[in-house]
Amino acid sequence: MKFSVTEAISNHIKERFWLYIISSLSIGIGFVISVYTVKYMSSYEKNDLMSYILNFTKNKGTVSINYNGVLFQTLKDNIPLIIIIWFLGLTMIGIPVILIIDLLKGFSLGFTITFFVNNLGIKGVTMAFLGVLPQNLIYIPCILFVSVIAMEFSIGLVRCGFNDGIRNRIFTRIGSYSLVFAFAAIFMGMGFLFETYCTPNIIKLTAMQLGRSIF
Repeated sequence: MKFSVTEAISNHIKERFWLYIISSLSIGIGFVISVYTVKYMSSYEKNDLMSYILNFTKNKGTVSINYNGVLFQTLKDNIPLIIIIWFLGLTMIGIPVILIIDLLKGFSLGFTITFFVNNLGIKGVTMAFLGVLPQNLIYIPCILFVSVIAMEFSIGLVRCGFNDGIRNRIFTRIGSYSLVFAFAAIFMGMGFLFETYCTPNIIKLTAMQLGRSIF
């Protein structure tokens, strides 16, 4: 069973190798751009953002955590992204926009990690690698997966104009396509739970120390 699953994943990636390369490059480019963005931020911009983070962490350290609110915000930040990629896959011109979304996702993750590590020292490393990275180890592969599936489907739509057999089965294919996205969203639920119940507590545990050591 284990071998069958591993083999299926391997075959899936091999059959869509270049789509995975392109999507991965988009995420990687976004990450690299974010590193240079943090590096060349002005002192005023850094101090302004640091002041916001300091106030935020102080509040997190002194108030009780509204887990329902955190869960709602987590879903609000991620589910629409999945829906947008799903929709773009249903169009014939969605691929460039999907790659831009991948780039922005990489930029967002890279900016957060780089800023924390560069400006908050060891406590920034703690916040980045315990409060940011774990859920993104689930989110990023899922975003990469659905991006590839969406691009593949979009390419298939272009070919439909020249293939009556595929065109006649389009609604069945849309159903299967949508089901894949539903499973991806369910798998991302592990990240939602971590971000809801673990990330706020990690922030809360480091908040008091952050307040005494940033400036």
